[in-house]
Amino acid sequence: MKKLSFLALAAGLSISSSVFANHPGNEEIQLPIYIISAAEDGEPGTTLENTVRTYIENYHEGDYQEMMSVLHKDFTNQGLNHDGKLSERQNAQDLKRLMQGQNQTAPELQENIITVTGIEDNVATVLLETGTDVARWNEYITLEKENGIWKVKKVFWSFK
Repeated sequence: MKKLSFLALAAGLSISSSVFANHPGNEEIQLPIYIISAAEDGEPGTTLENTVRTYIENYHEGDYQEMMSVLHKDFTNQGLNHDGKLSERQNAQDLKRLMQGQNQTAPELQENIITVTGIEDNVATVLLETGTDVARWNEYITLEKENGIWKVKKVFWSFK
């Protein structure tokens, strides 16, 4: 229902802006419109939020196979350590090894905050605030649409 209301509002704005734009002295203004729902349901990969949620929840739970379902074939992960030094770049297999020794956290105990920061054609950027009671960090995520499905391509993280 929220999407329908938003579409109606967007259509109304589009019509009203074209009416004003056709009057002499007014320049036509075109604004990009993104439809992002606050709580989206669906399969992993169908929305940015679901893709990032599948990635991070399964990372914290230690479910590598499920996490892999939303990783791009060219996935990379890199970040800034507590000492300010850049970590080594990791691929999906490196991430799998890292996950094997970590404590697992159920999704209902995770405090993941997902913010879509940009969408341009088949590429999107998302800020993910995540972590545990021991450490919190930000992940700056680049996603790419592959055959209509969002995939996590690059992650750059830094501790808070």
